[in-house]
Parts: sequence; C-alpha cells; structure tokens
Amino acid sequence: IHYNDRIIEGDSVYFDKASEFASATNNIVITDTINKGVIRAHYAEVHRARDSVFATRRAVSISLVEQDSLYMHGDTLMVTGAPDARILRAYRNAKFFKTDLSGKCDSIHFEERTGITQLIREPVIWNLENQMTGDSIYLLSDLETQKPDSLKVLGNAFLISEDTIGHRGYNQAKGKDLFGKFIEDQLKIVDLVGNTEVVYFMYDDDNELIGIDKTVCSRIRLLMEASEIQDITFFI
Repeated sequence: IHYNDRIIEGDSVYFDKASEFASATNNIVITDTINKGVIRAHYAEVHRARDSVFATRRAVSISLVEQDSLYMHGDTLMVTGAPDARILRAYRNAKFFKTDLSGKCDSIHFEERTGITQLIREPVIWNLENQMTGDSIYLLSDLETQKPDSLKVLGNAFLISEDTIGHRGYNQAKGKDLFGKFIEDQLKIVDLVGNTEVVYFMYDDDNELIGIDKTVCSRIRLLMEASEIQDITFFI
C-alpha cells in the first residue's frame, strides 16, 4: 500500500478507505519516504487521519543518521505526528543501537522537533568503552546534523570504564548529576556535579602503576579522548 508518505508491505495487508485504517501481518516493512525511516515488525496498524503507526511483535525502527543507521527496538513501537514533528515511543524492554552509542531502559521517548531522546526507568547507555547510569537520561541531538550533541544524567549519575592500561579494575566517577558534551560523535567533556567522587588508576610514562587516586569534592570535570580519561579537574 502506498499511503501518503508511507509504503506498507506485509504477507497480509488490510485496508479500509472509509476509516482511513490499514493493518499488516507478518514480515512487515513500513517505509517513511520523507524521513528515510523504516519500521519492521510482525503486526502493525497505520491510522492515516492521526498520522500514526503502531507496531509490535519483534518491532524495530531503523533511521538514517549521518551515514549511520540508528536501530530502536521495543515490545511496542508507536510513531505519531506530522513528518517534521515525528514522535517515536518504544515501550517495555526498549533498546537503541548506533555504531558509537547504544543504550537500554524500560521505555524511550524521542521527539523529532526538539531532538531530545528520553530514556525512562533504569536507563543505561554506552559510548565506546564508557557506561553511564542514572535515574533518568536525556540525549540531545543537533537539529541540523542529527548527530549527538550532549547528554544529561539526572539523579545518581555514575560513569564507569575499564582500566585499559593495566586491566586491574575500573575507573569510576559518580555525582548527583552528569552533563556531557559530544564532539564528532565522541563524548569529550563530562561534568559531574554534587557530592562527587572519583576512583582512578594512575600510571607513569612507562605504564607502571603508581597509585589509585580517590577524591571527594563538589564538582569534577573529565576531559576524554578515545573513551579514556585524559585530564581531571577537581573543584572545592
């Protein structure tokens, strides 16, 4: 079915012109010809008047972001809104994956107009070798390039990455909130704010362990390079 700005394919397709409703079952592909997105599932409904799509049974959304594909999965996917103001919701066991960024949580809410992705309930995200958790996580995209711009981890922010030099343990940092800045798809600047702590493995120029630093302060700035901590600044 060619349906406005969508193409609906499936093993079995039903269409009611009067109610402007279409559904499809098994091996479904719904193509958004304007936003260059695809939804795959085994059951889907399209409501033309509401400009919405409901998909379930192994549902996955695939969208093109700067020559890379962003995959988003959930038990149920819902897409609503006009082409320039799409809202994508993934419910229960939600996950997303991109070459350099991935995450999971209970549900995901993404709004095209604002470029904000909200991870709801027990969120975890990975950027290269770094893992971040918190009560809630927000990813903000640049509206022009669609690339990741920044992130906010609010409540019980925690950042952890493996000690890649000696493989003796994990470098860790925590605080009340975390604010990160992406530069060219990589997390470069991390600010931890409120009751912050760091545990960090320290090495000399010969990669010999010289100690483990543990610091408690009010605020910490981490400068990252290739997912490793290059510089730490402690405040107060």
